[in-house]
Amino acid sequence: MRTGINLLVLLCCAATACAREEIRRDFQKTVALPAGRGLRVVHSLGSVNVRTQAKGEVSVQAEIRCSADRAEDARDYCNRVQIRMEETGTGVVVRTEYPKVPVFGGHRNTSVSIRLDLIMPDSAPLELRNQFGAVTVQDLHAPGIISNSNGRVSFLNGRGRQRIDNAFGDVEVRTNNGAVTVVNSNGAVTATDVAGTLDLSNRFGDTRISDAGAGVTVRSANGRVEVDRVTGTTQISDSFGDVRIAGAKSDVTVQNQNGKVEATDVAGTADLRTSFGAVKFSRVAKDVTARGQNSSITGDTVSGSVTAETSFGGVDVRGVKGYAHVTAGNAAIRLSEIGGEVYAKTSFDGVTVDSAGGPITVENANGSVTATTRPGACKPVSLRTSFGPIRATVPSAAGYNVGAKTSFGRIHSEFDLTLSGDISTDEINGKIGPGGCDLRLVNQNGNIDILKGR
Repeated sequence: MRTGINLLVLLCCAATACAREEIRRDFQKTVALPAGRGLRVVHSLGSVNVRTQAKGEVSVQAEIRCSADRAEDARDYCNRVQIRMEETGTGVVVRTEYPKVPVFGGHRNTSVSIRLDLIMPDSAPLELRNQFGAVTVQDLHAPGIISNSNGRVSFLNGRGRQRIDNAFGDVEVRTNNGAVTVVNSNGAVTATDVAGTLDLSNRFGDTRISDAGAGVTVRSANGRVEVDRVTGTTQISDSFGDVRIAGAKSDVTVQNQNGKVEATDVAGTADLRTSFGAVKFSRVAKDVTARGQNSSITGDTVSGSVTAETSFGGVDVRGVKGYAHVTAGNAAIRLSEIGGEVYAKTSFDGVTVDSAGGPITVENANGSVTATTRPGACKPVSLRTSFGPIRATVPSAAGYNVGAKTSFGRIHSEFDLTLSGDISTDEINGKIGPGGCDLRLVNQNGNIDILKGR
C-alpha cells in the first residue's frame, strides 16, 4: 500500500514541476496629441487594436501576460516589461520594450505576450509596426502605414491613403475612401469597397477584390485572383493561379501563367493572356485580345472585335460584332455569328465558320473547312486546306467569281456555273450568276462542295 502512495506522490510532483505559472499586468496611460501630428507604434509579441475618436489625445491600454516555470520569475519579468509613450515634435511614439534574458540562469523558459488597445484622434496619421501578432485598425480618417509579420491585418472603415505590408498572415481591407497599397506574402488578401486605386502584391495566397472605385493593379504568384465590380482599369499579373474578373467598367489586362483566365461583363477592352490554362470571355463592350499556349479559348457576345492566338488548344468564339482574327496550332477553330471579317488559321484539326458577315479567309492543313456566309450581298471567300473536305455555303442570290482546285478529290456545286477554260472534275474556273466577289477554294486530298445558302 505504501508503494502505491509513494508512486502517486511522485506523479503529482512531476505534474507540478511541469506546470507553468502565468502573471498578468495591466497598463493604462493617456497623453495629448495636438492637431497636425501623428501616432507611431512599435510593438511585437502580441496583437494591436486601434480605434479612433474626435479628442486630441492617445489612450493606451495594455494587457501584459508573462509565464515561466516559477511564479516569481514570471512576475519579475512582467514588472520589467516597459510600454513607453514619448511626445516628440512630430507626435506621439508608443513603444514596447522587453528585458534581455540571459542565456544561462535567470529567467529561462520565460514567455510574454502583450495586447495593445489604442484610441487615437481619427484625423492623425498613423505608422504602426508589429511582429508576431494580429493588427486591427478601425475608422482612421488620415493616411496610414501598417507593417506587420506573422499575424493577420484588418483595416476597416478608413479614409486617406493607406499602405499595408504583411507576411505570414491574411490582409483584409474593408471600406476605405482613398488609395490602398498592399504588399503581402504567405497569406490571402481581401479588399472590399475601396473608393481609391488599389495596388496589391501577393505571394502564396489568394486575392479577392470587390467594389473598387478607381482601378486595380494586382501582382500575384501562386494564388487565385478574383475581381468583382471595378470602376477604373484593371491590370493583373499572376502565375500558378486562376484569374477571374467580373463587372469591370473599363479596360482589363491579364498576364497569367499556368492558370485559367475568365473575364465577364467588361465595359472596355479585354487583353487576356496565359499559358497552360483556358481563356474565357463573355459580354465585352470593346475589343478582345486572347493569347494562350496550350490553352483553349472560348468567348461570346463581344461588341468590338476579337484577336485570338493559341497552340494545342481549341478556339470557340460566338457573337462578335466586329472582325475575328484567330490563329491556332494543332487545334480546332469554331467561329459563329461574326459581324465583320473572319480570318482563321490552324493545322491538324477542322475549322468551322458559321454566319459570317464579312469576308472569310481560312488557312488550314490536315483538317476540314466549313464556311457559311450571311444572306445578302456577296463577301469574298478564300478557303485552303489539305487532307480534309471543304464545304462553302454562300447566298443563293449573290454572284461570285469561282476558282476551285483539288487533287485526289472531286468538286461539286449546287449552283449552275458559267465555266471558262478546260472542264475538269478537280479544277474549275467560272461564275455564279453575273459574278462579283471572289470564291477561292484550294484543297489537296479532299472534296470541295459549293452549297446554296439563304
